[in-house]
Amino acid sequence: MKKRRILLIWMFTVLLTACSSSNDAPLPNVLERDRQNVIDTEQIQKENELLKEQVQNNKEEQDANDAKEQEAVESLRETLNITFKLMAAMESNDYTYLESVSSPNIEISKQNNTVISKRDKGDYEVPFLQNVSLNNLEYRGFNPLDSDRVILHMALMRSDGNSALDIYFTRTEEGNWLFDGLLTNG
Repeated sequence: MKKRRILLIWMFTVLLTACSSSNDAPLPNVLERDRQNVIDTEQIQKENELLKEQVQNNKEEQDANDAKEQEAVESLRETLNITFKLMAAMESNDYTYLESVSSPNIEISKQNNTVISKRDKGDYEVPFLQNVSLNNLEYRGFNPLDSDRVILHMALMRSDGNSALDIYFTRTEEGNWLFDGLLTNG
């Protein structure tokens, strides 16, 4: 029996020694780690949703910018075409065409071959453009005043200098551009 007791004490001592750790470091808490993983996952999902939203907003903004740019290019093309036709109509005294593409603010004087622009600040009269060709015409710019009014800036190049041409257009409710005025310094 004494041997048994010694054996039992010896086993108990070995068992206690095996269960104790020499560095006494706590074991990682699995529950705490899992909870932190859940929090991290939720944060990543929120960030992912925010990034998706930002990408969508950027795409919508880019689409809107592309549409505005396309509209500006189309407006420039249309107003340039009308400008060339206006100049040809002025050269040939085609009053019918001039009146058909003019806004209500424009009066065509058949007696004087002039364009009369009626404005709030007063009327102004400009003679028909003559001797204009692509060889002496220079594009200077396109200035949208708002979605329905633009100014096309051109210059008439001559040996004695340049004449600025500011050609005003307004858009109808149907989306057509109409000639709305002409200013020149020459």
